[in-house]
Amino acid sequence: MLQSSTENASSADNQQETSRFCNFYYTGFCVGELSCSVIRATQKIGQGFYFVPDLTISNADLALLNKINRIIGSKEGIISPIKGGYNLKFRGRRKVELVLQFFQKYPVIAGDLAKRKLDLLSQVLPAIGKYSKIQEKIQVIEKCRKDLKDLKCNGYVQEDSNLHFEKDAIGFFLAGIIDAEGSCGLKKSGLRQQPFFAVAMKDRKIIELVKEFLNCGSIHLRSDDELFHWEVGSKSEVMKVIKVFTLRYPSKLKKMRKRMHKLIRILNDYMPDPNSLGHNIV
Repeated sequence: MLQSSTENASSADNQQETSRFCNFYYTGFCVGELSCSVIRATQKIGQGFYFVPDLTISNADLALLNKINRIIGSKEGIISPIKGGYNLKFRGRRKVELVLQFFQKYPVIAGDLAKRKLDLLSQVLPAIGKYSKIQEKIQVIEKCRKDLKDLKCNGYVQEDSNLHFEKDAIGFFLAGIIDAEGSCGLKKSGLRQQPFFAVAMKDRKIIELVKEFLNCGSIHLRSDDELFHWEVGSKSEVMKVIKVFTLRYPSKLKKMRKRMHKLIRILNDYMPDPNSLGHNIV
């Protein structure tokens, strides 16, 4: 059946509306894999030192890091191998400013630690460089370095903002979080195998947003590593989450896509359910 022009226009409008928010995926992914620092480096010629801002995103998916480099940093970042994966580094004031512009357009929806890291880096940039007009710039930079270090040890909680985000923006943001920090599969429950989908992070507000957005699962604080842990364990809820992050807000991480598709095949083949996704998952 042919769609009417009105239906076609409506569909096009919906696609355009959704595409406005899809870059929030990269914000979410970076929140999970982000580190920020101000490096004190020695001059190559003569004596003395200088400071360099650095923003690094780490992951094992090289293809995804290349895409992130293009989307958030106009291919200005440098990718280098590390044990078990790769680092995408934006080093230097100009490159870091470029990435911060992306986060201003697609801000961190939830995550006090990530917000604080980016705020500190943004605030210190005017003090960096030989042409800086900031008074006592060394003290300003060293305070920023100390604050960034303290974040790793003590964490950070700030007051809730009054910013409102559209549902699709939150969905894509959480898709990035899921790719960065999520896991799914089967685990032993007595003599049986039980499906699960989980996310664990230091930032409580992100985990609470996951639960609120998906309207399922439970949260607890893990005693061994003090991470906030959200998890669903029923077949119907696991399949619901997989549907969200394969169809509506699709995963971009190759490893996560494979895990979800493998799990859904197992659930459909060995745990028949009239409400299964069936052929909706490819």
